[in-house]
Formats: sequence, structure tokens, C-alpha cells
Amino acid sequence: MTRYNFQTNKPYAAKLTKVSTRPIENDPAIALTLIRLEFKIYWVVRQSCLESQGEIACRELVVGPLIPCDRDAGLLAYAQALRMATPPEDPGSWLHLQRGDRWIEITFGPRETEGSRNSFRDIRPFSPDRWSIKEYLYDRTADWVTIAAAADAAQVSKSTVRRRLDELELNWGGELVTRTGGGQRRVYLPLFMRLWNE
Repeated sequence: MTRYNFQTNKPYAAKLTKVSTRPIENDPAIALTLIRLEFKIYWVVRQSCLESQGEIACRELVVGPLIPCDRDAGLLAYAQALRMATPPEDPGSWLHLQRGDRWIEITFGPRETEGSRNSFRDIRPFSPDRWSIKEYLYDRTADWVTIAAAADAAQVSKSTVRRRLDELELNWGGELVTRTGGGQRRVYLPLFMRLWNE
């Protein structure tokens, strides 16, 4: 699945939807944590109107006491844009961000050679208070598949899909997972594959 190629000459609004830690291979005695920030992207479609097209964008940051924020411009930019009230060297401060609505404005840079994701050229705080927001409406009548079909599409085991769904369902709920009368999960495959490939 190809990644979305964002325009680089316009700002987008972005809502922080998930903060998670990712495994890294550094010495566990060294207090470093890889933090993944996941944003839902909104287009500015007209004055005072934001519209989601279903795209997400992710970034990773390494945080810990060995990386002082005042000497790391990249880390400081995210901390300021997300209006962090606690020290950004603490991984728990980042995980705490998903408890409230956090928005930023992103201007994307060109696509990176490795991974084909657009870089974040500029980020700054954003408030959606005076904006109307139109969410992306997924087609509820098509593309809902079994766990086995989702596993085939992602080329992984059913247990791997179940574990990933357990994580994703917390943020995506009924947009991603529905249940049959017998309690079996059905997965909205286009959204699942988009999230899987991020």
C-alpha cells in the first residue's frame, strides 16, 4: 500500500489520536524511549471548515533524561506545538497527551527517500475552537472482513492482527471494528491497512 503524498505548499490541521512507545534495541539500562505520535489529518476546505479524508501521519521521537529538551530543537518543537505542561524528557509526559484533545498545524516537507513518508517541515500549535469539523465517513456497507481476511491482506498471523486490533480499537472504535450478532469481529480493511502500514 502506498503512503499518501501530502501537498507541501499548504498547512494542514492535525489531531493527535495516539501516543505509544515502540521497541528499540539500545541497552535497557540507558533510559531512552521511542515515542510514536499518530495524527489524524484535516484539510482546510474553506474558511472555518476542516475536513478529514481519512489520512494519518506519524512521527517518532526518542526521549529520556539523556536528551535535554533545551538542546534538542526537534523535541522542543513538538513539546511547544503540543503545549506540553510537563517535562518532555519524561516518556510519561508524552503518553499523557492522548488523554485530551491536542491539535497542531503541520506544513509537510517532501517525501523521505526511506519510508516514503512526508517530512514535517513546520509544526505549531493549533486550536479548532472556531472551526467546523467534518469527519471522514467510511462506507459501512463494504470492505468489512474477517480477522482471517485481514491477516491475509497484511500477510501476518491472525493472532498478530488480533493484538494490533486490540491496540487500534481504543482510538478508532466503530470506524475500524464492528461485531456480528455472534460477537465475531469484522474489520474495515481499507482503514486497517492504512493504519498497519504507518
